[in-house]
Amino acid sequence: MSPLYSDPSYWLLGSTVALVLLVISSYRSYRKSLQLVYGTPGIRSLISLIQPAIFVIPAGKIPFTNFWGTPGPSYWARRKYEAFNDAEQDIISAVSADFSSPMYFIADADVAQEIMANRHRFVKPVELYDVLNLFGHNVLGTEGEQWRVHRKIAAPSFTEGNNRLVYEETVVALDGLFEIWGSGETVDINNFAEVTFAFALMIICSAGFGMRVPWIDTEPPPGHNMTFKRAMEVISSDILLKVIVPRMFMNWSKRTAIVESGFNELQQYIREMIRDRASSYRDYSDLFSNLISANDNDSEGLSLLDEELMGNIFIFLIAGHETTAHSLAFVMGLLALYPDIQEKLYQHIRKNVADPYGTPTYNEIPALNYCLAVFYEGLRMFPLVPVIPKRTTTSETLRSVNRKGEPVVIIIPKGISVNLAVPALHYNPRYWPNPDKFEPERFLGDWPKAAFIPFSGGPRICLGKRFAEIEAIVALAKIVGRYKITVKEEPQYANETFEQRRARILHLRCFITSTPTRIPVTLTRRK
Repeated sequence: MSPLYSDPSYWLLGSTVALVLLVISSYRSYRKSLQLVYGTPGIRSLISLIQPAIFVIPAGKIPFTNFWGTPGPSYWARRKYEAFNDAEQDIISAVSADFSSPMYFIADADVAQEIMANRHRFVKPVELYDVLNLFGHNVLGTEGEQWRVHRKIAAPSFTEGNNRLVYEETVVALDGLFEIWGSGETVDINNFAEVTFAFALMIICSAGFGMRVPWIDTEPPPGHNMTFKRAMEVISSDILLKVIVPRMFMNWSKRTAIVESGFNELQQYIREMIRDRASSYRDYSDLFSNLISANDNDSEGLSLLDEELMGNIFIFLIAGHETTAHSLAFVMGLLALYPDIQEKLYQHIRKNVADPYGTPTYNEIPALNYCLAVFYEGLRMFPLVPVIPKRTTTSETLRSVNRKGEPVVIIIPKGISVNLAVPALHYNPRYWPNPDKFEPERFLGDWPKAAFIPFSGGPRICLGKRFAEIEAIVALAKIVGRYKITVKEEPQYANETFEQRRARILHLRCFITSTPTRIPVTLTRRK
């Protein structure tokens, strides 16, 4: 080796020069991005909101500046309308110094509806959804003609018969849970999110796959190493590991090996169900059977491959499970924190449900509008998907107003990311007075439907919206009709203020969806 190369000062000089060139190049890229957004105010950061690094680098601003190092994955869930409030307008830009393209974020309801309604002008950036194509392409991760085929085949799965099945299975699952809790006066639960996770999993297994599973697991059937329920639990809990760990390394640790086995097991179960339901007729109403039937009997002769059927079933699992599981957990935490609203909900249930323990009949569900309002308010405050991404296919002009009511005209070049910031829209005081307040009454009577998008909107609105609503209404009626919910008393938190308690109970983390951290409650049987 040359003496020059062995000299540490040579490597120090080279590293310094490389770092200086990187900084200069980054600065030039940053200035170019600023020009592209035409001075639109907004978020400025070293690392973009869409870079994977935000999941590993702690979020925070650079000291003595308004410049973020990295905003972090929970930025919108925790900051909500803050960036728009600082900019004094409801369309802002996001520019970073990491060579990422600039982006726009929207908290204007009319603009959001325009974007969602015009899917040819504002397309879904499908490359961001590769994480959800683990089993095959699906209705959520496709665009254009491919999306039309998936949507046409998948939409008929959500029938009135399936809605009734959701109702029936929700009642059965909760009755089984109440038996486990027993006849004692109180039930202490360290984390109610674990209860809603298991409960929602049972509903998606039965109403989604036609496989009723018990609360307490049994032995796997012949030819399997896991039960269907266990495979679903593994996938729902650790999908992130499957995404970030290369397949060749999945067997290097016990946890990743279990995840890999869970995916293989579920894949085998789904293949068996496709085979069995194709070879025998029965009047099923679950999503899986409806999907198979629609795929075999499309009026245009359209059909999906087995891998695409599996891809859509996987999306039904993730969306159908997490939406209700996490949303119900947040709602239970809110009801524990606000006993006056819980009491109003209880009286509403008593008035509209004949059963003294709160179990509604299917025909009583439409009358439970306050149950739905409580669920909606939980979704408003804690939308599961914080950002709905789109991309322009042509140069676009978006029109909004600033805080003074003056017109704001934003010109967006072709190929730029335009994102709906769901928590920001849900906390925009222009539509929601006192947005930090838990107030289900805002969903009674007239309310700003255009500013409420937990299920997205336009042609791509969530297919399972009514599935989730029925499951949530029945769950709230049965649980609140039978138990009073309070925050579990824990000695280490004896002296906390209400604001501290609220922040602790409703703390969340984000990856694909906003997830409650821990919701400790005590259930007291009603007299």
